[in-house]
Amino acid sequence: MKKIFIISTSLFGITLLFLGVYNFAFRNNPNNPTVDGEKQVESKRETEKIFAENTKNAIISPVTDIPAYGPTLLDDSHIAYFNERSLKQASLGGGAEETLIKDLPGKILRAVWSPDRKQVLVSFDTGSGQRWYDLDLRDKSAKPLKTGVSSPTWSNLSERIFYFYADSVAKKISLNSAKPDGSDWKEVAPITIPGAFIATAPESAIISFWNKPSAFEETSLYTIPVSGGEPKRIFSGKFGADYLWSPDGTKILISNTLSKGGSEVRLGTVDRDGQGFQTIQAPTIVSKAVWSKDGKTIYYALPLSIPENAILPNDYFSRPIYSEDSFWKMDVTTGKNDRIVDPKEIGAGFDSIDPFLDRNENYLYFTDRISGKLYRVQLKTQ
Repeated sequence: MKKIFIISTSLFGITLLFLGVYNFAFRNNPNNPTVDGEKQVESKRETEKIFAENTKNAIISPVTDIPAYGPTLLDDSHIAYFNERSLKQASLGGGAEETLIKDLPGKILRAVWSPDRKQVLVSFDTGSGQRWYDLDLRDKSAKPLKTGVSSPTWSNLSERIFYFYADSVAKKISLNSAKPDGSDWKEVAPITIPGAFIATAPESAIISFWNKPSAFEETSLYTIPVSGGEPKRIFSGKFGADYLWSPDGTKILISNTLSKGGSEVRLGTVDRDGQGFQTIQAPTIVSKAVWSKDGKTIYYALPLSIPENAILPNDYFSRPIYSEDSFWKMDVTTGKNDRIVDPKEIGAGFDSIDPFLDRNENYLYFTDRISGKLYRVQLKTQ
């Protein structure tokens, strides 16, 4: 009984700690969610100047001194990213910059890298509209995908792409499969959800998709075999839900709004079939989280300075609202949380998004939403 009491008390204490952090993060700000962007950028420049002078041996250090869009781990030694109308690469710690492809057709809006990192699907603002292209690093080519393509993603083997196609003549949306050059096209299934997100389930022959997260709508997660068939709804009932598959495809990380139109968000997990939902006491969103390779740990950023009346995740992306993050990791099997960085060592405020790890999980990389620059957090002592 004594042991049970100690364990229960510890778990209760952890819960209170994170609820306290949450209340500070999301409620202790009386400002309107419409933030003065110019003042935030000016403040950011000042803190970056101070921060840059003290980052030689810092736990958080800059990888680029220019905005880096769509960054990814290219190989064991390099990071790839977009800047202006070029695709560039740099060393893992920054420096040794090299242009891989130049004179791209427009401003990058989104990048989806193939698993082998030899190609990348990129949405460009071409000046006359949005258009998806397939960039091939092997021959430095940039080939447009057909008009009407949206939310493309790669198969697990980089051999094919999956995408939604809006047929303006037939007035219908379908989920399709093809080779990157558009050949060997197949319709997988008709779809009735406009603007949906799509992701291939790792280590499986399954595609998943879900409606765009909104705090005012329940988000349903569907799966369908890559060969086609009837979509199966495996999870629903959560407002503003967004999803992230674990590397082995056995779990799905979920972020959702706790009430319709609310400001409180939490992470949770389910198994690959959408069963066994468990809430994680981490008030953040999927866009600020990443799985470890073994699928047992998540690294995430906990946003602070969110206005009390902000609607999440809607306002965070559409206003936009900028946060100042602290950095954590959690063992999803035990619920144990640990800080990655002491707040005193952060130095400057970062609004981190789209994090990823190096292959040895020595560093956590993230993009700062305000400056657009790429940073890394040291996870292990070298």
